Amino acid sequence: MIILIDDSNKSRHQEDLDKIHVLRHEVFVEDLKWSGLNSEDGREYDQYDVPGAVYIAVKEGDEIAAAVRLNWFDKPTLLSEVFPNLVQFEQMPEGSKFVDLSRFVVSPKFGDRDRMSKHGCELICGILEYGLSEGISNYTAVISPHFLSTVLQWGVEAHAMGFPVGKGRDEHLAVRVPATATSISHLYYMTRNYEPRLRTPDFVRCFRDTASLFREAELSRAQKQIAAE
Repeated sequence: MIILIDDSNKSRHQEDLDKIHVLRHEVFVEDLKWSGLNSEDGREYDQYDVPGAVYIAVKEGDEIAAAVRLNWFDKPTLLSEVFPNLVQFEQMPEGSKFVDLSRFVVSPKFGDRDRMSKHGCELICGILEYGLSEGISNYTAVISPHFLSTVLQWGVEAHAMGFPVGKGRDEHLAVRVPATATSISHLYYMTRNYEPRLRTPDFVRCFRDTASLFREAELSRAQKQIAAE
């Protein structure tokens, strides 16, 4: 189950939002030991947890299995203020058509195998569905080269915005990910699940109105696979 938390429903999802901050503390502070993070009572927050921020999460029962935060580029973002040095191949995004993804986290409680291949993939699917329904042209994120390789293997379009920095576990780079029906279609195919993950009225309507785009994307994928064989 994928949930969307924004200013309109935060009061109804206070418990889920609290669990997201707890998970962020467990993974980023306790496990990965990122420096400079602010935790209060076992919950990680930063300056981008503000009104207007949107959270998308995957739930397994009452547990948060994966989550991410969205901040629009018409306001301060993690990429523009903390990691601008990672944007070298193109201009820093601006405006409300570009959204920065941050604090992408997958719970270790469900095992290493399911962490990315199941819950991480589902979360990215929900992110792209939200982008398509909201008219978001591109997402940005700071991720590891290994995760970028995984995302590309899933068939998601992604572009490096600069050279990687850091070494080993700390290596990271900025990427730009267009919100397209083609990438969503590839995730549907990979998971063998062609039902919308994000059950918001906006995306269900978008899915119905643009069903031909998904069919065309799937046909294109099949044709490419046949040609490769």
